[in-house]
Amino acid sequence: MADVNLKKLSRAELLEMMISFSEEAEAARQHEEELKKELEREKIELQQEMAKERAQMLKSFDEEKAQMREKFSQQKAEMQEKFDKDIEGLKARHEREMKAKDDEVNKKLAAIEKSGTLAEAVVNITGLMEKAQEAIDLYTNQIHERKE
Repeated sequence: MADVNLKKLSRAELLEMMISFSEEAEAARQHEEELKKELEREKIELQQEMAKERAQMLKSFDEEKAQMREKFSQQKAEMQEKFDKDIEGLKARHEREMKAKDDEVNKKLAAIEKSGTLAEAVVNITGLMEKAQEAIDLYTNQIHERKE
């Protein structure tokens, strides 16, 4: 078309060219509109797909979160049970130790009350006689074992 000299063309030919250009321009506009509509339709489809994927991901996330909370609750319950059991054991041990100490204190107080002098009280409190008797028993047992 660039090679065509417009001055040499007749009115009919010019009019025909203008109509042809007009038809081509109209076809291009229609094609552009169709492409815009197609693009808009694809955009809407993509948005819908993304919305579905997002909803699916949120649902999956919520399920995982619920599972994790359940596991955490179970672990917490197990740890609380162990803690309670340990506390009960420690309390029982504390009670036994306190009773043993009370018994020991009462025994020593009774020894002090029974003794007449301070020296007798010290001997009774320290358990010197009991330890001496234990040593004698051990010694005699060893002698009997050597004889056999």
